[in-house]
Amino acid sequence: MLSFTRFILSLFIISNTFLLAGCGLKPIHITPTQTYILNPTIPTIKAKPSQLTLLVETPKANPAFDTTQMAYVNKPYQLAYFSYNQWADTPAQMLHPLLVEALQNTNHFHAVIGNANSTKYDMVLSTRMLELQQVFLQQPSQIQLSVRIQLVDNNSHRVIAIKQLTITEPATENNPYSGVMAANKATEKLLQQISEFCVVNTSQLTTQ
Repeated sequence: MLSFTRFILSLFIISNTFLLAGCGLKPIHITPTQTYILNPTIPTIKAKPSQLTLLVETPKANPAFDTTQMAYVNKPYQLAYFSYNQWADTPAQMLHPLLVEALQNTNHFHAVIGNANSTKYDMVLSTRMLELQQVFLQQPSQIQLSVRIQLVDNNSHRVIAIKQLTITEPATENNPYSGVMAANKATEKLLQQISEFCVVNTSQLTTQ
């Protein structure tokens, strides 16, 4: 009788061992994180050449958007971030080389530089990203991109012009990837407007 009980107990232990082992072999589903970049078409604005050298400072950002997390709004006054979608770098950092290239494309400046180093420069462009978010409060969703720009005469330290630019770009669908596509279109428009801003205000300066 005792041997039979031990036999049943052994079968119970073995069957449970295989059951647990089988559970352990099931694959664990992990949602991969998707990473995106800002890489819009760089606009080309042809303007009258000058001898000015422009320093484009690295853009700053408001704290809520100084992150690689992708921001969205689906309730008024509530900012949230996508869990499995992110930027490759902060949008402000990705904007910097795009600004330099767009302003170089104007052919208006003798040189456009991205950092001060020991190079002499005449003008300074400062940029602060106020927001970059996908808003789901309407259909379709849309990207809201807002920046404040400031142009300073480095020789006199006088502020030449300040402007806030806000661009709204509709997304084709209500998902993060469509938001990324809209963000790139919005950034292209932003580069166009900033280039025009810099050309107009420095042209007026050189004709005074």
